[in-house]
This record gives sequence, structure tokens and C-alpha cells, in this order.
Amino acid sequence: MRWPADHPAVTDEALAPWRVGAEELCPEGTVVRVLRHLAGRRVATLVETRRGLAVLKVFASPRARGNDRRLASLGRSTASHLVPASLGVDRSGHVALIDWVHGEVFDQLPDDGFVAAAPVVGRALATLHACGAALDRRWTFEDEVAQLHRRATDATSAMVEETVARALPVAGAPLVSAHRDCHPRQVVATEGGVRWIDLDDAAMAPAGLDVGNFTAHLRRDQVFGDRRSLVTAAAVEGFLRGYQGHPHHPPSDEVDTGRLRPPTDMGNGTADAGDIEAWEELALIRLAGLAETRHQRPDRSRAILALLAAGRGHDAERSAQPVQLRGEPGAPRRDLPLTASVTGDDVDR
Repeated sequence: MRWPADHPAVTDEALAPWRVGAEELCPEGTVVRVLRHLAGRRVATLVETRRGLAVLKVFASPRARGNDRRLASLGRSTASHLVPASLGVDRSGHVALIDWVHGEVFDQLPDDGFVAAAPVVGRALATLHACGAALDRRWTFEDEVAQLHRRATDATSAMVEETVARALPVAGAPLVSAHRDCHPRQVVATEGGVRWIDLDDAAMAPAGLDVGNFTAHLRRDQVFGDRRSLVTAAAVEGFLRGYQGHPHHPPSDEVDTGRLRPPTDMGNGTADAGDIEAWEELALIRLAGLAETRHQRPDRSRAILALLAAGRGHDAERSAQPVQLRGEPGAPRRDLPLTASVTGDDVDR
């Protein structure tokens, strides 16, 4: 396999020793483009192989083996049609080849398609949670809280403490097979429905972690001006209706886009509406910290904190108007053709 001289698998000292593993998986492979590079951690590359397009991931640590095991477990479950297939892992455990999902990323659909697809996405997440796959790693409420504390900044620390205190009732929630990085750029609309992508963080985790993270991203994108408030409200409602209307989830008589009813024991591991609010707040405070530290956007961090505070101040619909960010009127959305392909590594989370 030939690597361009400026490819991160060549230039990144933490990754370069492991790129030889690609020879085991796709020696005839041709680099199409870099999807995402996290310096010193990993690089994902779109490659052309004899079997067609695939995603080649090179990790600085031997995490490819675990990813392969978890994708294989999901592939044997009732959610197999919703996840990409693992095409192999090299002997070192640092390199993985994964199925490339063709379609249109949910996040980039035009407004009407975005709203129409939201219930389908909700049902797909419920299917993932109810598939019965036993993944070999866990992520609990306590793990999420510990991560929030580690990543808290001066600007977010007080809100982190308040958010964690409010979320204590969801501690001890049952664990299901979860995506654990579930947001609108991790799902692809295909000709046959939708599929989840980028399951590198998949684990046995509370169902509300995924549901709350997904709705938090929808609300955040509204605040950034990416979607109008009515579109966001309809998408949140549709997503929750699809999730809670899944046959493995008892029906709810109250699904709205503001304050949701108190949690009750659903008995099957899927997220109850009351849980979703707590997990959504945890996700929003995490996104506020990432906006400041990873993306160097303190203005966006403040906008998310304002959204979170507004949601606690009243029971009305949250943040009806986008927060205007200084110097950022809101770029037009980028529509992808139906033949486009996406992966979670193609975006900056």
C-alpha cells in the first residue's frame, strides 16, 4: 500500500510505526483521502480496496482489537443491519479496516428530510439498545461524572457540579449496548433506512446517555444557528417518539420537547423520558467544556451554558432563538448527494 508522503500515518511519530499493519489488511489499497486525524492518537483514511471503499484506522494504542470484538458482537445481534462490519484487524491490534457506509449524513439533510428521518433514527437507536449484544466494556454514570470533573474548566466547573447534583437520580441506571458517542453526525440515511457509524466508543452504558447526547446536539446546533427552532423542536419530538414507540420500549403518554415527566422504572434498560432530561444536561455541560478546550471557542461554550441555564429557569421551550455568536452569522448548511459517504471520523466532534 502506498502512502502519500504527507499522510499522518507517515508524519505522525505516534502512528508511523503501526502503518505497516495496513499491509495485512489491504496491501493493494489506495488512499482516497484522510477523514480525520487526531495528532498522536489516530487517523482514519478512506481507502479503495478490491472489495470497494473502506475505512482504514491506525491507532497509537492497540484499541483496534477491542473495536473489532464489539463490532463483531453487534454484527451477531438484531442490530446487525444498523452497524458497519469489521473487515479485519492487524496482528498488532493498532490497525482496523471497517465497512464504509454509503448514504447521506443525518446532520446534513435539508430541513424536511431531517424532520422526516428523526423518528427512524429514534427507532434505530432503540433497536441498538434492545439488541441484546453483550459488549466487553462498561461505561456508567460514575464514569461519565468522573470525565466531566476531569475536563471541567474555570468557566464550566460550577455548572458541572450543579448538573451532576441534579442528575444523581439516574445513577445506577441499567446498562444496554450503547453507541456512547451518539449524535446527529454518527447516523447515515441510506436507501434502506439508517445506519450508525463510528462505534469506537461502544460499550454497555445507560440508554439515556445516548438519547440525551443526541438531543443535546440537536439543541446545541439550534443555538449555533444551524437549524431553526421549529425544525429542531420537530426533530427532537420525532426522535423521542420514534425511540419511545419502539416495540421494546413501553409507550409513553407524554413526549414533548421541553420538560419531560419524572423517571419511572421501565424495567427493560431503555431510557425513560425523565432520564433523558438529566442525561441531556450532562451532555450539554460536556459540550460546553469541549467548545472551550478542544475547539477553542469560548463564545460557543458560553452559548451552550446559556442554553443550559435557560432550560432550568422555566418549563417553556428551551432557547427559542439562536444565540448570535460574534462574527458568525451562521454558514449555510452543506447538502451531500445521496451517493456521498460519511463516517464519524469525517467530522469534528
